[in-house]
Amino acid sequence: MHDANLKENVKSKEILPRNEETCQEKNVLASLLSEAKGNFRASLFSEAKRSMESVLVMYKNADREPPVSVQLLYGNTIEKTGNLKQALTIFNEQYRKHSSMYALIRLGYISINLRDLSLLKQYETACLERLNAPSISLSDKLHLQVILGYYFSYSGQDASLVHEMVEYHKVNSMLLREKLKVEDYIRWLYHLHILQLLNNRCWEERAPFIYEAESLAEQYNQTAILMNIYNLMGIGLLEENVIKAKEYMLKSRDLAIKLGNKQHEMVANTNLLMFYQYLGDTSHAIELAEKAKAIGQAINSNFNEINLVKLYYLIEDYPQALKLIDELKPKMRRINLTITRVDALVFQYKIILRQKDVKKAKRLWPFMEKMCKKHKDKMNLLLLSCQYFVLLNQYDRAISIATKCLEDKNISVEFKIEFSMILLESFIKLDQEEAFLKYVQSFESLVYNKGYFGYLCYVYYYKGLFYLKNKSYIQARVYFIRAKNYFTKVNNLLKRNEMERSIETIDQLLVEIPSNKQLEMMNLLTNNEIMFDSIRLVHSAKYLGDVCKNITKVLHENMVLDDVYFHFIIDRKRTKTLYISDKLQSEETTNEEVDTALRKVIQEKKVSHFKYDNACFHGFPIFSDEKEVISIVLIKNHSVLSEESSYYMEQFLNFISPKIENVVYNELVHVDGLTNLYNRNFFMKRLEEEFQKTADFQNDLSFIMIDIDDFRLVNNQFGHAEGDRILENVAKTIQQSVRSGDIVGRYGGEELIVILPNTYSEIAKGVAHRILNEIRKIHVNESYLLTASIGVSSIDQDNSLTFQELIEKADLSERYAKEQGKNRVCCYWEID
Repeated sequence: MHDANLKENVKSKEILPRNEETCQEKNVLASLLSEAKGNFRASLFSEAKRSMESVLVMYKNADREPPVSVQLLYGNTIEKTGNLKQALTIFNEQYRKHSSMYALIRLGYISINLRDLSLLKQYETACLERLNAPSISLSDKLHLQVILGYYFSYSGQDASLVHEMVEYHKVNSMLLREKLKVEDYIRWLYHLHILQLLNNRCWEERAPFIYEAESLAEQYNQTAILMNIYNLMGIGLLEENVIKAKEYMLKSRDLAIKLGNKQHEMVANTNLLMFYQYLGDTSHAIELAEKAKAIGQAINSNFNEINLVKLYYLIEDYPQALKLIDELKPKMRRINLTITRVDALVFQYKIILRQKDVKKAKRLWPFMEKMCKKHKDKMNLLLLSCQYFVLLNQYDRAISIATKCLEDKNISVEFKIEFSMILLESFIKLDQEEAFLKYVQSFESLVYNKGYFGYLCYVYYYKGLFYLKNKSYIQARVYFIRAKNYFTKVNNLLKRNEMERSIETIDQLLVEIPSNKQLEMMNLLTNNEIMFDSIRLVHSAKYLGDVCKNITKVLHENMVLDDVYFHFIIDRKRTKTLYISDKLQSEETTNEEVDTALRKVIQEKKVSHFKYDNACFHGFPIFSDEKEVISIVLIKNHSVLSEESSYYMEQFLNFISPKIENVVYNELVHVDGLTNLYNRNFFMKRLEEEFQKTADFQNDLSFIMIDIDDFRLVNNQFGHAEGDRILENVAKTIQQSVRSGDIVGRYGGEELIVILPNTYSEIAKGVAHRILNEIRKIHVNESYLLTASIGVSSIDQDNSLTFQELIEKADLSERYAKEQGKNRVCCYWEID
């Protein structure tokens, strides 16, 4: 929708020179225009631009004004090459001269992309008048709604239009799917999602829009919008899990580079810096910020520097943050971008509060309060109120506000973190031990569950302050040491120095004149506390992957190493090797040197140290109660581990071996041994969970049941071993044909199922056809091709009241497909 196609059927009399021009000139001009439009359709925007520039030169030489259609095509081409400011000028000129609706829509979208609202302020009345005109087309109406929705959101005006748009979609979604072109409908969903994000709606509420958009864009190969969708999914998943978010952000950036879209490459790098910021890798985040800024300057576009202000605020580099804010404020006022200017002023005031400048904070408070109310910035007003009350030692008032805010389901993770930190500081000051222990556990769970590991330093920081105040010096020392390590990693020099001073203070309190023996005992106690805390962390995880990530986190906190691999022996036929990076990203892997190292440990059945291809490997086996090797932790390093590190590893793994055995058993219980798909018990539980979400959030949900045709004949003709291989192949094919968030399982025998969250009927039907087409490509031998009968059911069409009904309707559809001749897809809502 955002890139609505320009009308191409331009009449010859509009684009060709007057009749007195030579026939040759006419032919050249027509050829250039045809070439430009062809290149534009093929996304060869640089080539299209060159052709259009030649066209404009010919009109100029003939002393003629190019027709509106030619100017609009040129504006589109310039926009696609990334020079948004030049494109904005072109469309603005065409709107002023000709009142072109298309030009108004394009200048609206470009203004939003540039975060420059100055033109929209001029044309607000014109947009509203056209929006309410009885003759407006459905497509143009939706365009203007989206543009005004952005304008009102960014300028801090009434957000009721966005709510009206969401309600309009709920009532008219089927009509929109029928009436709009698929690319226009995708863009409508895309913008609804962003507008809800701008108005602080939670991920669960806006996720259905972007999931539907993703499914349609992938199904219809809408590559350009797909890179924007991936970007949005990355941002949204920052609220769920930053590791998953990164995958989508990288997919988005890769597509932008492939398409040569510098504007979006800048945006993708900006969002990636948020990922690294939350993960605590601030050095990488700053590099990405500089890269995004350089791209913005090269294409004459605006890099949103408020993200860099946030980063400097996190690491408490206040001079850099204030310098950026001073540069931003006049710039934002000039381009009428109120929301970013408000953000800049909010961070400026946060820094004043952090620096405990009471006099200045009191003087500016009335202005900040008035500004936030004026722009309806409710959450920032509440946050600033809490921080202001803490500065004035009015902790009870801060606690009252913060606890209520944390009960709000729409609050973002960043705000949850900020309010949690206010609560923890207040509880420490008021000696409310029980409340502190409750909320510090919630805070730690939030950081771990959402993947915001950059804030682990604050988890340990507040624990250290709490135990110090309660004179539990050993525990305080443990947490201050951990906090210092993390503050060092995120480049927070202020807090790192504070931790060093706190540790020195504790050492003086513990021993007035420390002897070597006393210091040795103190270090032993500290190490024991760290060990027990590490064991608790590993035991807090439920699933195999999470256990591996937590073990990796512990190892990187306490040892110097390069890479960690986890090898699991699930049963005689199944093994799994996971590589976990220091950023806690996991992937299944296999390579020769790792496999060689693992075989050596399995053969020796003991801790093994050896060199292989200039790398040092250290293998630590984990045994079951029956003394069988069930898992191996393999450390790859550039140098030999110290005796101390090796001893630590053995002790640590010895403590957590029951947990490892338990998660390996769960993997065996939840996963089908032949297909490596989820088994019936697990996916039934997941389907019930997804069905409940449809009631809670009005999400779409669809279900697919797949039965391989004549599979008994395959087994009889080619043997059961070949049948098993084929079933494995079909399972992999189905997994590759659906999204990463879809759930694939084995129902039993040769029946497989797919749960499609946030997917309505027509998309589910398309997914089913894609699965069938891929299964048809599987060859048993040169003469025998596989087919399948597939049944589909969906909440939106079939009105299932329970998840069991959803399964039953898919099952009936699958049987109907069999009766109709097999090798086909049947949907329950289409059966007469």
